Amino acid sequence: MAETRKQALEAAALAGLIAQAQVAPLADFLDARANGAAQPQTIAAPALAEGEEPLRFIRNFQDVFLAIGIAVLGLGMLIWLLTNLPGAVVAGQAAIWGPAALAAFCTGVMWAIGEAFAGRRRLFLPAIAACIGVTMFAYLTVMFAYAALIGIDPASSFEDAVLDKVFWLFFLSFASAAAAAGAFYWRFRLPFSLAIVGAAATGLLFVVAVRLIRDPPVQLFAFLLLLAGGALFALAVWFDARDPERKNRYSDNGFWLHFAAAPLVLNGVLGLIVPLVSGETDFLSIFALTPVSAIVTLLVVAGLSVVSLLINRRALIFSALITAGVAIGVLLNEAGLGEATVAAGALVVLGGGVLLLGSGWHAARRLLLARVRPDGFWARVFPPEAVE
Repeated sequence: MAETRKQALEAAALAGLIAQAQVAPLADFLDARANGAAQPQTIAAPALAEGEEPLRFIRNFQDVFLAIGIAVLGLGMLIWLLTNLPGAVVAGQAAIWGPAALAAFCTGVMWAIGEAFAGRRRLFLPAIAACIGVTMFAYLTVMFAYAALIGIDPASSFEDAVLDKVFWLFFLSFASAAAAAGAFYWRFRLPFSLAIVGAAATGLLFVVAVRLIRDPPVQLFAFLLLLAGGALFALAVWFDARDPERKNRYSDNGFWLHFAAAPLVLNGVLGLIVPLVSGETDFLSIFALTPVSAIVTLLVVAGLSVVSLLINRRALIFSALITAGVAIGVLLNEAGLGEATVAAGALVVLGGGVLLLGSGWHAARRLLLARVRPDGFWARVFPPEAVE
């Protein structure tokens, strides 16, 4: 079958030669010329301002509708899988091959959905739902298969042999999740897949650290969060530097990596600073939002806001908004206000801050960049702002 104009343009967008938003109007224009019409019969999509972050993962409500269907299907299969697991565990080690096979079947179903909606139709939001399903069921497949292969008795004491089994159980499971998401990216070039790869790699890092260091200090987990978040942030900046105008797939890769990096960096810094400020070393005291940690959180969020402005990435700060809102609520609650007042006040302060930052985004960037004055490579990391 001959390739259609739209398929050729989709391929060009995938290769980064044109923007995804240009595919439909260009296809209509070429069809109109082929039919002898002077002008296309559809309205072209409005052009984005230079340097903005286009949301290419959603185009219309059909995408949302399909993504909901995939999510509901995946949830149903997960419940089906988990309801079969207790009986298999009671029946013995060999019986766990049943849930493992069922999880592999569910992985195949989600991959087939990815082929239909990511490979053929290039529908990004349904592809995101399929990617999450593939990763989750691949993780469970390897976990159940390994448990069925070597057997893990929950009643066993945690001796070195048992710890080795538990280590390999989680190591292989997280590795399979990273491999599944990586394969999804390789096959469909879905930028969201990179965020899942990053999350799975962070899980691998934690598993290795816990196995190598007996009874690790809480600060180690905070350091690992910061290390993983910093690595994802650096990779995101590398992609951004290849596309400072935010027009092709490199920009989409950077978007999702920033989205994944922000909460890791935020909680990593929080876990390292709070013990120094408050003297707390308990796990819950460090990562739970107390008045001290709330202040630290807001300071870190402010720092992320400055970085977001410099690199022109709203996605970086967006990931930290929920934590910032909770921190504001903690501080308002410390003032002795009622629950309703605390909730309303936190939302008002957070919403007002977002509006101020959003409406003054370009002016704030011009002010910051006037002081930084980037050039060379740094001009690609800190893209220039158009002068009004």
